[in-house]
Amino acid sequence: MTSPSPSEDNSSQSQRKPLPELWRRIGSAVFLAALTLAALVLSPWTFLVLVIASAMVLTWEWGSATRATGGDATSIIHIACATAVVIFVAVHKYEYAAIIFAAAMVTLLVSGYQKKTPKEAKLDAGGLAYVVLPAAALIWLRSDPNHGLTAILFVLVVSWTTDTASYVGGRTFGGPKFAPTISPKKTWSGFVIGTATPMLVGVLFAYYLGNSSPVALALVALVLAFACQMGDLLESAVKRSLGIKDMSQLIPGHGGFFDRIDSLLMAAVVAALIALRNPEFPAAGLLIW
Repeated sequence: MTSPSPSEDNSSQSQRKPLPELWRRIGSAVFLAALTLAALVLSPWTFLVLVIASAMVLTWEWGSATRATGGDATSIIHIACATAVVIFVAVHKYEYAAIIFAAAMVTLLVSGYQKKTPKEAKLDAGGLAYVVLPAAALIWLRSDPNHGLTAILFVLVVSWTTDTASYVGGRTFGGPKFAPTISPKKTWSGFVIGTATPMLVGVLFAYYLGNSSPVALALVALVLAFACQMGDLLESAVKRSLGIKDMSQLIPGHGGFFDRIDSLLMAAVVAALIALRNPEFPAAGLLIW
């Protein structure tokens, strides 16, 4: 559940990064990408373990960044809910997953408004949704016995391609800023190139599958790429509202785990929504057109 490419929003202030920092970024990215792919390919259960571990890390980062969940009962609710929901999704007990998620959201909102400020209550509940929904979406897609692995690879590659193309396009062509009040380094050139390039990923996956329309899957990739861009902007908006640059310093040269997978989180949810066209085989619903 991570991206091996630098995002445009988190690029260095300087035009060139010091070589040691660049190598740290590359090394961290390669390690995390290899870990993700290994867990994905080995079995659905190793991927489940990776998703649960990632959810725990994201919960810790969210609590530390917002100062609302670190070390208190809210963080316990976040971790317990995320773990329970993805496990129930993995064993196809969707009604239990929905009940647990809804109960946790209500608990956080009610207790938050009673004991904390409205902003803290919203951050508590928002943080839960931010972590649990993408995690559940990825596990649901992977559970498809026929195309589950391919579906996750598709979402990952689209996310990585979007991040990389946005970064390269923005650095190469520059130009007007896309959202200067939210993410000052994002440019229209980076946004357009980053959103359009993953259409090639859709075409390649369609030819690999052999029974899907290249045009349709290219359009699916375009939608997911747009979701990636919105996910990046959403996290930038959250960080700006909190007055921080990175969610943590967990990953050498990259910042936090949230900072690396912000685009993937949104893309996973949108991919699951598209996959609802075939709820029995969600990966086919995403990939086969």
